[in-house]
Amino acid sequence: MVHLYTPTKQFTSTATATITPAVSSTPTLTQTPENTATPTETATPVSTATPLPTPTPLPPPFLDTFIENLKNGNAGQVVGVYVEDVLSLRVVPQPSSDAAYVSSLPNTATYFGMVRNITGNTGLLAHNYLSGAYFFSLRSGQSVTLIYGDGTTDEYYVSYSEEFQALSPNSPTSNFVSLSSGETLSSTDLFYRVYGGGTRTTFQTCIAQGNEDSWGRLFVIAPLE
Repeated sequence: MVHLYTPTKQFTSTATATITPAVSSTPTLTQTPENTATPTETATPVSTATPLPTPTPLPPPFLDTFIENLKNGNAGQVVGVYVEDVLSLRVVPQPSSDAAYVSSLPNTATYFGMVRNITGNTGLLAHNYLSGAYFFSLRSGQSVTLIYGDGTTDEYYVSYSEEFQALSPNSPTSNFVSLSSGETLSSTDLFYRVYGGGTRTTFQTCIAQGNEDSWGRLFVIAPLE
């Protein structure tokens, strides 16, 4: 607060009064504590940004993992087959002395050795009550990945399927009737029809009818593209 001092009047006893102004003390400014400027320290800015979390490594795609689990180093052996959202099967070879062998293991297809020896193509067999059940879900345009023992792959694409009735269900030399056209084929003619031609992978399983599990045959043909 600032205080100002007011000048006072002095009088003499004579009739004429002389007014002499009193000398006022020089006004002073007194600072009270609240008038004292206090220096303010500027705070150092502190980052409030939330640190980014450390990314969690993503697992490899399922196909990559599947391939790694199947690899055995043998570049000439088909060890697996994969169709996205349909099947992922291990492929095992037939014994050299049994061309009719079909594996009874789940999630497994059997490599049909006679097809490779005669036409150079790939035939995959499975029982209809095991992995062959997946073959009925294969549709035109689906990608088929054939996997080899060294981890390399070939890409095929499903083109079409054919169904036949076996006139002698349990005979390897049975004649077959096409369910779409009614055409009758010998077992040899049917073999070349579904396994021959251009480079292809053919899936084969049985069609059950009533109490007969081997009443007919389903073939799904997937050419190399």
